[in-house]
Amino acid sequence: MKRQPFTTIEEAHRAHRLIKSGVQVAERTKGFYKIQLYQLPGYYLEVYRHSHFNVIIKVNSFTDVSYLEPYLESIDIASLLG
Repeated sequence: MKRQPFTTIEEAHRAHRLIKSGVQVAERTKGFYKIQLYQLPGYYLEVYRHSHFNVIIKVNSFTDVSYLEPYLESIDIASLLG
């Protein structure tokens, strides 16, 4: 499944409800955005919030785990290797 942005007010409300029912598993920063990753049964949500105004700018949903790659860089596995 490709990333699906939530583009209408109804979709934004639905995304807000999904955020409440999902589990936040990661977070990263990119420019002016704080991007939060939530896991729900069968898919993920990426929530882009403006860092200064704390408003949701965009929400993407996806099932393809290749979209998780930007979050993998922040996982420290040093304790697993030594």
